[in-house]
Amino acid sequence: MSEQDQPQGQGGMDTLANTILMAFNLGVQFNQQTQGTKSVTEVTGEVGQTIYATLKESYGEQMEDDFLRANTEYLLQIAMMGYIIPSICAYDEEFKNRLLQLIEMRAKKTEGQQPEGSRIITT
Repeated sequence: MSEQDQPQGQGGMDTLANTILMAFNLGVQFNQQTQGTKSVTEVTGEVGQTIYATLKESYGEQMEDDFLRANTEYLLQIAMMGYIIPSICAYDEEFKNRLLQLIEMRAKKTEGQQPEGSRIITT
């Protein structure tokens, strides 16, 4: 995936969609930086640390560590899709958009089932 192929933000996106897009883009960015040469295991650790550090810096005093770790795990799963997909299939704008849309739909459905205070952190 080239830089021009990397998913970009769209005007008017809600914060959940933006958070999902940013996580996916983080994985794409790691794929581009490593040219897909690092193992998924190596990248998972690095991306997970990056996401956790960002959340901790932004929300550390406001939220419990378990909540930050749960959000890290969820966003890491999305980021790893951004890392893996460019290595296993050709780029397709419609596929990317539909994938991100499906992730958002699932997140909204899941979020509605969660007790208050356990929702996905959005930026």
